[in-house]
Amino acid sequence: MNIEIKEAQELPTQIQTLAKHAAQEGFDFVHRLIEEWESGKNRFNQPGEFLLFVYDGDQLVACGGLNQQWNEQDIESRIGRVRRFYVLPNYRKHGVGKQLLQHLEKKARANFSALCLNTDTKSAAHFYQKQNYVYVENHPNYSYFKYLI
Repeated sequence: MNIEIKEAQELPTQIQTLAKHAAQEGFDFVHRLIEEWESGKNRFNQPGEFLLFVYDGDQLVACGGLNQQWNEQDIESRIGRVRRFYVLPNYRKHGVGKQLLQHLEKKARANFSALCLNTDTKSAAHFYQKQNYVYVENHPNYSYFKYLI
């Protein structure tokens, strides 16, 4: 594997293939990423936000972004929200997701004190827990949380 992580300025044409693979697994959030980007609803372009793509050579194999998530209790404390995080099945358990998440976290530290996210699959929950995300029970906006130190 020749893994390279790039920040998106626009959506690559291969995003449709990534969305197709995700949909086959029952995940529609890559399609939502495309729809929201094209409509302008979410282009990951607010302060501190970004969208990353992972390539193995010329092949797009993963994506993940960061949006703002304001802390309801303390407006001064900014929380980033990990969104649209997807890795092709053949690239899972090979460190690709971990590299992408670590890159995202490192980049996020400049603007955010903590990160949150939602996931509803056991395999993703296990992955995030291994990366020191803590399960948050009954929170209305997210299911996992991690302070950036």
